[in-house]
Amino acid sequence: MATLVLSTVGTALGGPIGSAIGALIGQSIDQELLAPARRGPRVGDLSVQSSSYGTPLPRIYGTMRVAGTVIWSTDLIEHSDTGGAKGQPDVTYSYIASFAVALSSRQAGSIKRIWADGKLLRGEAEDLKVAGTLRFYTGDEDQNIDPLIGSIEGIANTPAYRGLALAVFEDLALADFGNRIPQLTFELIADAAPPTIAAVLADASSGLIASSSSQQLTGYAAYGSSIRSAVESLVAGFGLELLDDGTVLRSPSGAAPFLIGDELGNSSDNNPEPRLEREQAAVRSVPAALRITYYDPARDYQTGEARAVAGEAPGSEERQDLPAVLSAGDAKSLAEQALARAWTQRDKLTLRLPPSRLDLEPGDQLELSLNPSTWAIQKITIDGFVVLAELSPSAAAAATVAGDGGRIVPNEDVVAGPVTLALLDIPNVASASNIPTVLLAASSETSGWKPQTVAIELGGQRPTVQTARSKSILGSAATALAAADASLIDEQNSFEVQLLDADQWLTSCDDDALAGGTNLAVLGSELIQFGSATSLGSGRFELRQLLRGRGGTEWACSGHAAGESFCLLQASALQEIALPGWSLGAAVSATTASGTGASITFGGEALRPPSPVNLTARRSSGGDLVIGWTPRSRQGFAWVDGVDSPLGEGIEQYRVMLTGTAGSIELITGQPDLTVLSGDLVPLGPGAVIVQVTQIGDFAPSRIAQLNISLS
Repeated sequence: MATLVLSTVGTALGGPIGSAIGALIGQSIDQELLAPARRGPRVGDLSVQSSSYGTPLPRIYGTMRVAGTVIWSTDLIEHSDTGGAKGQPDVTYSYIASFAVALSSRQAGSIKRIWADGKLLRGEAEDLKVAGTLRFYTGDEDQNIDPLIGSIEGIANTPAYRGLALAVFEDLALADFGNRIPQLTFELIADAAPPTIAAVLADASSGLIASSSSQQLTGYAAYGSSIRSAVESLVAGFGLELLDDGTVLRSPSGAAPFLIGDELGNSSDNNPEPRLEREQAAVRSVPAALRITYYDPARDYQTGEARAVAGEAPGSEERQDLPAVLSAGDAKSLAEQALARAWTQRDKLTLRLPPSRLDLEPGDQLELSLNPSTWAIQKITIDGFVVLAELSPSAAAAATVAGDGGRIVPNEDVVAGPVTLALLDIPNVASASNIPTVLLAASSETSGWKPQTVAIELGGQRPTVQTARSKSILGSAATALAAADASLIDEQNSFEVQLLDADQWLTSCDDDALAGGTNLAVLGSELIQFGSATSLGSGRFELRQLLRGRGGTEWACSGHAAGESFCLLQASALQEIALPGWSLGAAVSATTASGTGASITFGGEALRPPSPVNLTARRSSGGDLVIGWTPRSRQGFAWVDGVDSPLGEGIEQYRVMLTGTAGSIELITGQPDLTVLSGDLVPLGPGAVIVQVTQIGDFAPSRIAQLNISLS
């Protein structure tokens, strides 16, 4: 007795690929002997990155999100940056790594988005959100070796990985991922157009499956330890019928001849046989519910699940893993169709047909005077000259069912624009520092932001630093701010500022917050605070209720002009850069990789004591000149009643310069007052005298406090 069996592709292609081919060609297949338990991959496997030997690599079709396998990596490379804060050196460490990830065991076209630990590492615009370089290799037959891998491993020891789609990261910054290589997943586009099921099955089986299905797939991952495990979920999920013709598995002809009554009940030994035998399996033998898991493109290819239920019938619940990209509606429809097939195939029909029906084969459909009328042949047995056909009802194609895959919190994909830099040489109003420092501010016109590497050039040296993690609020004055007294709240003057990023915002604050240091900004060289910020639209604000000359910058209260720089001083949005002690008076520049930059002549404003205030000069009754002033300190700009300002320097010392019509006198004193005897005033000559007082700091002198008097 010869047997032809309609089997799933898993039966025909069970076992390793090589043995599967040998078992297929030239042999018939018996369902009972070669029906191993299902061992295909589970949906979700593609989201887990691995780096172990022997892990099967998927063959990707269409567009999928895959994790791949790390096949090469360097050790972590450590970088240290030394800065200064509060007089103490501050060393920060950062790490980078280079590595390669295999994505598909067949050639692919491109990659789009990349996720690292679930967050976007590369957006739709193909921009990396952290520092590093990405190279993609399609896996074509002309593929060259990666230059980085070749330089480290040696050209002779580095394969080109032809036939393998590969992503190589060079010097990827790891600070955002806990200084480790993150869990990566890639949106891989393997084919330019969605492939058909027939094309996928033919490629995945090396031509051993010839399906006629023209249905397109958005994406599919064929993977596992055998051809069977790679494709059986696709065959089962879409309910494909395949016939083993001894050479390949192919779709049946699909013809549906009508059987007449005289063709039924044939016998090979002239004994009477029933015209047909019909039986129905118990309800509990089929599932009452079916779940299909899949990848949902509307949810960034995360795992989705569709469920179909057969009314209130008792029974088990089964699950099918389909590593394909489906919409929620398509997945729901497949689940309903699969459950319907399971229930219709409870009904079994056996027919004994004459030799004229020897051309029938599994998969063919027959029309009968029964309900239902269309039946599909599951198995054909030739017994003598009788064609023994086993059939089950054909499941009618179901209409598309609406489905809802749920919602996710989407990753914000903002493309960072060109960066604008500013170097700020300003007093340190928070605390004194004994290390020369400048502040690096960075912003961009677009709302996207990511820290960037900046090269600092000073005296032939070129160290690199990272911009702050937060974007600075940078802009320029749209109108010129008039001069005002720094000792009073400036209620008269205002100015307008245009922010670089129009989506950023300036806010008002009350008097208590203003007194506490809120809304401190630098305009040109003057530190100011503002109590009122009124939006004029498109990132333009009018600032009023001003505190002027903060941090000893009253010298810069005049001379403002439209177009000068503005920066809101926020610690999280400014990067402090320590400079060497010899940098006073030197040119300092900052440049990004794209060439944008800023430069200043470093004056060491954070090292200067504030200039003395309340400068007075009077003639005593004996003709002596009595000079007095109030010192200020880098360690405390606030003046608490009844408490002397801290010195803030190693020694207290002042330079007093008297300049008259005939000459000048320079004197040094160690206290905030000085008496010049009348006889010592003679070299100045009669008339006007300019009195100038400078505090001599440990690292730099203060700016000059000046008073004009007359000796007449």
